[in-house]
Order: sequence, then C-alpha cells, then structure tokens
Amino acid sequence: MKLKFLTVIMVSLLLSACGSGKESPKAIAEKWCDLNGKVHRAADGPEKDKAKEERKAFEESMQKKYDKDTAFMAQIGKEVEKCEAASEGK
Repeated sequence: MKLKFLTVIMVSLLLSACGSGKESPKAIAEKWCDLNGKVHRAADGPEKDKAKEERKAFEESMQKKYDKDTAFMAQIGKEVEKCEAASEGK
C-alpha cells in the first residue's frame, strides 16, 4: 500500500517537473473570452468596472509573461478571434 502511494507521489512530482509551465494559446484565449463575456454581461457601474479590471489585469499578466514570444502572442490572438464574438453575445 505504501509503495503504491509512494509511486503515485513520485510520478506526480516527475510530471510536474517536466512541464514547461507555459499555458496553451487556446487556454489563455478561453480565459480572456470568459473575462470579456463577464464585462459584456455585467450591469453598468461597479460590477462592470470590476469585470473590466479583472480582464485588464489578466491581459497585463499575459503580456508581461509572454511579451518576448511574438509567435506565441500571435497564436493567442488567433484563438481570441475565434471566441471573442461569442463572448460578446454576437
């Protein structure tokens, strides 16, 4: 029993160490589109302002994290184009 548990822990650690830590363009775009949808669905006033702040913070964090990788940023842009209209209810 302890051997199985130890094996599971070791495999988990090994897999997490092997990951690059880089999110996929699709996952980033989906997150942005979710935040964009919240902005468009929010009532005017504090609710909309809060949603805009969340979206802006996310954009800034992704820009800071991937700014030097222009090809990756372009892929994110293409993925955003696929979901942006739907997130705005169009």
